[in-house]
Amino acid sequence: MAHFRHLETSKDLADCVALQRVTWGDEFGDIVPASVLKVTQKIGGLLAGAFEGDRMVGFVYSFVGQQGETFVHWSHMLAVHSDARGQGLGRRLKLFQRAELLKGGIKTVYWTFDPLVARNAHLNVNRLGASVAGYIPNMYGSATGSPLHVGGDTDRCIARWDLDSARVRWAVEGEPAIDRPATLDDAPLVTVPDIGETVEDVELPETPSVRIEIPCDIASVAKRSPAEVEPWRLTVRRAFLTYLGRRYAVTSFYREAGGATCYYLLRRG
Repeated sequence: MAHFRHLETSKDLADCVALQRVTWGDEFGDIVPASVLKVTQKIGGLLAGAFEGDRMVGFVYSFVGQQGETFVHWSHMLAVHSDARGQGLGRRLKLFQRAELLKGGIKTVYWTFDPLVARNAHLNVNRLGASVAGYIPNMYGSATGSPLHVGGDTDRCIARWDLDSARVRWAVEGEPAIDRPATLDDAPLVTVPDIGETVEDVELPETPSVRIEIPCDIASVAKRSPAEVEPWRLTVRRAFLTYLGRRYAVTSFYREAGGATCYYLLRRG
């Protein structure tokens, strides 16, 4: 059974750096060194690990920011070792982070996630109750050196986690916050990249709800047919920028039975 604690010792920090390299690859250019991890903790940052015995199998790392008069956290990294996945450790690390930050008076946490990665969307939107506060094309550049980034631009959704909101409390204490339209016709799909038209040719409707479809496993798509990734990215990018600009909000992420279709559900505010 995994246990969770703040990282304290030099070995803890070295193990965290090693787990970064295992997760993002040796060529990843943005590994956070032990010295920066340690300094961040001195000024209010949070660095916590999941352990099986003495072995670190996951960590979460965030640091302090400020919006106007309000202090917030930016959660920069979350990782679970490949042989410890499937146990819910990522979510449990986030819940440990939430509990510790609330003790310190922090109420809001931000981070980024790849909008094309279905498992992350489900965790962030449904299981944690985070909202999508924005969408940034190619946030980290196109040459990160990490095999986790499937090639091309690193588009990212900005997650906002209001730690003590009713939505977050329901998601972390009750059932996943999955919202569904009454019928699928009420929420048309607005991303279908293989329709034979350019992205700009596709008309984006202004219905009360819409669904932004993504592949249920973008890594498999990239491995099978790398050329399919870019059309998906471009159509998802245009849809998110358009609908967030129209004041639609992501209410849930949904995977249809059998895993054939995955989509974000957005409703007009």
